[in-house]
Amino acid sequence: MVDGVSGRYFEDCNEAEQTLVPGVSGVAQHALDPEAATRLWELSLDLLLQ
Repeated sequence: MVDGVSGRYFEDCNEAEQTLVPGVSGVAQHALDPEAATRLWELSLDLLLQ
């Protein structure tokens, strides 16, 4: 059950493992980087507000 679970990546109904190999199933390390998420959010807002 995932009731109340947030911020996790799931694959085939299971929590995905972190992977360093591109193209292999799992979660890429950069997808879990909070600084990258913040930069993406700020860039997205800038693009919307132009």
